[in-house]
Amino acid sequence: MGIGLPSHIDQGLLFGSLGLWHLSNTLVSFAKSPNAFKRRTWFPLPIPSLPAALRCLELWILLLAVLIFLATQISHITGDLRRGHIPSAHLQRLQHITFGMFFLAYTITGLASEISGRLPLPDGALHGIFALGFLMELFVFHLGHHPGDTLESFVHMLMQVVLAGLVLAMALEIAHPYSFLASTVRCMLLALKGSWFFHIGLLLNYPRFLPLGCGAHPGGGFPVCASADLLRAKSIQVLVFGWHALGILVATIAGYAFLVGFHGGGVAMERYQRIGSRPGVLHTIEELEIKSEEVATPAPRSLSRRRSYKGMATP
Repeated sequence: MGIGLPSHIDQGLLFGSLGLWHLSNTLVSFAKSPNAFKRRTWFPLPIPSLPAALRCLELWILLLAVLIFLATQISHITGDLRRGHIPSAHLQRLQHITFGMFFLAYTITGLASEISGRLPLPDGALHGIFALGFLMELFVFHLGHHPGDTLESFVHMLMQVVLAGLVLAMALEIAHPYSFLASTVRCMLLALKGSWFFHIGLLLNYPRFLPLGCGAHPGGGFPVCASADLLRAKSIQVLVFGWHALGILVATIAGYAFLVGFHGGGVAMERYQRIGSRPGVLHTIEELEIKSEEVATPAPRSLSRRRSYKGMATP
């Protein structure tokens, strides 16, 4: 949202950073203790000694960005409001203000609940408010934005796909608060929303990133493409969209693998402990390794070392 950078690039950096921040915290939380994992709507700074107000830095940054965004949008329609008539070209500004108010409600509610302690929220309520902001953004993009068959409408249609997936993932998180997969997918989609917004900003503000056959609109606004080159331009956007999604997926898998190894294989150990707590506890090394293979979980390293020592023992 408006933070002084070119249009869409600012929102891309904001939501992209937010998505990566959520993704890293989600992966760390699960890698440390899978059994204790629960989804979070926002993540405090990992410095317990800080006052509660400072640990809410994520919410403060988002609040500041939303206020700047709203002020920027309102500044474009103040003259229209004084005249009592908003031209069609400026209605999009009012639509932006509408879904921006949902994010404002989310940040203020989150801060009031965390800092004052006088606004206790049911589990999942803040998550639902955040999801409503993305749902309203999806509603605006789908019905009130970018009509016609243009490059602009196409890239925003791809954004609608991301928003729809994001809202669905957040709904699943509310219904299943302990689902690591739902939380991870939501974080990945939040990062994808940011990266795709950033890409739209490049198309809008820097002509050198446009596909061949596309150029700046004579009257300003989103670039246009010649009819013969429009299909090619759309195909390129599908490729770029897929590359963005693939990059985030690979980064997520790599981050998960690194964190599981860094935290000593806690995921495998806790799964192993759950197996051992069931009826018919296993006792021998061989039984443990067979059971680990059945659930596609490697046996703890200590067992592997013990087996190697056993094989080296002299008769």
